[in-house]
Amino acid sequence: MQNAQRTLTELSRPGGLAAVGADVAAAHRGTSIMVDERGSGMVREVVEDDPSVAGRLAWLSARLTIRPALAVGSHLANAPWPWGLIDFAARAVMPAPGSVRATVRLPHCTARLVRATGVLPADGTRRVVLYMHGGGFLTCGANTHDRLVTTLSTYADSPVLVMNYRMLPRHSIGEAIDDCYDGYRWLRGRGYGPDQIVVAGDSAGGYLSLALAERLLNEGEQLAAIVCMSPLMQIAKASKQAHPNIRSDAMFSAKAFDAFVDLIAKAAQRHIMDGRPEEIYEPLDHIEAGLPPTLIHVSGSEVLLHDARLAARRLAAAGVAVQLRVWPGQMHVFQIAALMVPEADRSLRQIGNYIREATDRKATPPVVQGYHRGSRRGVIAGAASNRLPPSTIHRRTGAC
Repeated sequence: MQNAQRTLTELSRPGGLAAVGADVAAAHRGTSIMVDERGSGMVREVVEDDPSVAGRLAWLSARLTIRPALAVGSHLANAPWPWGLIDFAARAVMPAPGSVRATVRLPHCTARLVRATGVLPADGTRRVVLYMHGGGFLTCGANTHDRLVTTLSTYADSPVLVMNYRMLPRHSIGEAIDDCYDGYRWLRGRGYGPDQIVVAGDSAGGYLSLALAERLLNEGEQLAAIVCMSPLMQIAKASKQAHPNIRSDAMFSAKAFDAFVDLIAKAAQRHIMDGRPEEIYEPLDHIEAGLPPTLIHVSGSEVLLHDARLAARRLAAAGVAVQLRVWPGQMHVFQIAALMVPEADRSLRQIGNYIREATDRKATPPVVQGYHRGSRRGVIAGAASNRLPPSTIHRRTGAC
């Protein structure tokens, strides 16, 4: 690891993106410092250390297995694939010892309330995370993400409500956003105020997190924070397909985005609202002042680095405190391999600390802590409280 620390990109500067190569790891090694203040209008990237051997092997495994599978699937996107099988098969993975989970029944879907060993129950008195899993709006769920979520629960010292939202191809993205909104309302009914709730998600869950935060802001409720891992932030595909990282991405080819957008468009056409097909919502076109502080972690090798940087730039331009940490050489949503990849565990530790600070220090700007030699701090602002009285909104099973 080199000790030199350099700021990589000032994204709010016109033309700032053009100076950056396909993989940030090629140009910069070691850790950079980022300090971001609300209303500053700028964002700088924190570039983490080079990948470990385990991180490189995880990237290679995904490149040799997941990318070819998605390439084949993108040519047969409309075939009746058993998308739910992946999450069903993940039930075979044993949960972390001592963790507690319960099923929450919502109007159109279910959710899973998870808390790691030692985390207090979700009684509305402390913090809570509302988590939207990734999977391209097509697959995965609470089972595939159970270990990631349990680890996040440990480091954030918080219960986590994982949404099993409705997915493509039977349902539209708009319906998924509605389900996440129902999950939020369930937490409000448990006694949590907006300033106690952090929305988080990976990949497609990043899109859902930002879309939900925008919907809540329009209702006058500001969350404590948004946390995104390898986020999809824009449905539009052209910029991603033209991005240099399309060659180094461990999972996604240009053709995969063609199939992805086609499935989204067809689902939107089938979902009729007020006599008209659902319009495809682009969260980055609706960013405004008042959105909660945002933390983004992304691989420097993946194509969604484009979306992460674009989101950071637009949030900063609106005066939102935003922090972007780039992890060179990792696979998409590398945090899911926290048991094997040390950078994944470190990323989740940083995220957990960020969540704690965002919810514990409502009057004092919280701080992002690094967890390895040479890391520095970033600054972010809290949110105001607007708590509903405790109530039970929807029937639930189990206890958590």
